[in-house]
Amino acid sequence: MQKLVNLMFAKLDQLFNIFGGRNITLLGVSLIVTIFSLFFNENWLHTATEKSAEIAQLNRLMQEVQQLQSSVYKAESSQRGYLLTNAKEYLLPYDIGVDDAKKGLQSINTALLALTPAEAYKKEQTILSKLSADVGAKISEMNVTLEFATDGKMVDAKKIVKLDSGLMQMHTINHNIELLQNALKQRLQVVYEARNLTRMVIRTSVIAGPIVLIFLVVLVIKQLLKELADKALLQQQLSDENLQHEKHAIEQSKLLRSLALDYQADVERERHKLARELHDELGSILTASKMDIAWVIKSLAKSHPEIADKLKKTNTYLDQGINFKRQVVQELHPAMISTFGFWPALRALIDDAVERNQWELTITLPDEGTVIHETISLVAYRIVQETLNNCNKYAKATTLSIHMISDDKHLKIEIQDNGVGIDLDKLEATTHGLSGMRHRVLAIGGHFEVSSGIGKGLFTRAILPLDVKLSEPTFTTL
Repeated sequence: MQKLVNLMFAKLDQLFNIFGGRNITLLGVSLIVTIFSLFFNENWLHTATEKSAEIAQLNRLMQEVQQLQSSVYKAESSQRGYLLTNAKEYLLPYDIGVDDAKKGLQSINTALLALTPAEAYKKEQTILSKLSADVGAKISEMNVTLEFATDGKMVDAKKIVKLDSGLMQMHTINHNIELLQNALKQRLQVVYEARNLTRMVIRTSVIAGPIVLIFLVVLVIKQLLKELADKALLQQQLSDENLQHEKHAIEQSKLLRSLALDYQADVERERHKLARELHDELGSILTASKMDIAWVIKSLAKSHPEIADKLKKTNTYLDQGINFKRQVVQELHPAMISTFGFWPALRALIDDAVERNQWELTITLPDEGTVIHETISLVAYRIVQETLNNCNKYAKATTLSIHMISDDKHLKIEIQDNGVGIDLDKLEATTHGLSGMRHRVLAIGGHFEVSSGIGKGLFTRAILPLDVKLSEPTFTTL
């Protein structure tokens, strides 16, 4: 290669002697222009290569998104086929469809993360995140129905299928798939146009200096091969680093999820402690004060009746304070959970609200022997409590349905009323009730959603993870 370069410069010296300084100057200018053209051609060629690879990745992505939709349809069709016929040959296609859907989501996510620059695909990643959550929720629902069906609870399984939630999930999945496909098509069109423009510039530049390119083609090829080798090595290094970062991110996510649960457990312990202290200390003080005032009233009833009357009013205020103290203690930590267990306490909470508001209730609860971690059960209790409070204060509802379903990994809560509903677009982000429930659920890695409209009631769904290991002990309700 060095000999070739020396030979080229020797030929330039001969040309300088033959053609003179002016021609050599023009040749030098042409050579400089060609060198700059080659420099830019290299970048353009690299860009065109990247665009071609990006086009192939986008086409493969669109095929995988279409396959994902087919897998979800396959799983849903097999599930409904089993529920309608109770034929076990539908279970294998269902398992294959669910497995293909999960693998498809993982493959699409990996392909999206591999596209560069990553900032340009934030929109697609956001849509994929929503799609993944919806597909996961749909699979969880189908798993629950099949578990009911295989356990002989076919009526309960069909009831779940008849709920609008499954249809709404499929609509949402189809909508997000359509959004993702459209986004990929738009991105593909942009990449096609960019690649075509790059190709046109390369052709123009190559045609402008063909003779000079002959002298420099060896150097260009050598440089190109070197850069390709360096980029392949760099890509491998980046791939290894990405795997390490993903592993670290997963570990951090599990840690944060565990810390969030521990934090909520600490909060509940402090609330329990505060409730106990209010009940023991403040309750004793108020009760003793009431007894002392009663004694004073009895002593002054004849000699100072006006003072006795005033003290009777004071005693009334003390009664109000005692009742308020009981309400605060109950809000801080429901005593029935510690005394009778989660499911009886939850049932008592629901029955009390229904009796107080005269609602027509439809309820489905898991077996009371279901084991749930104490912190998770308190999160579920707070969700139901806050939803019932909102329904009591604002909904003006006459009917209420509460459905709770659990498996080994999740507890799903669905609450629907027929009240006046709310406009979610105008709802303030700082609304404490909904935001508090959302934060509780998301902090432990769950899923929370609310849907409503004016005159359409309010639908609340929360999916809480049960497969979380904590230092706190679990308990079985009695």
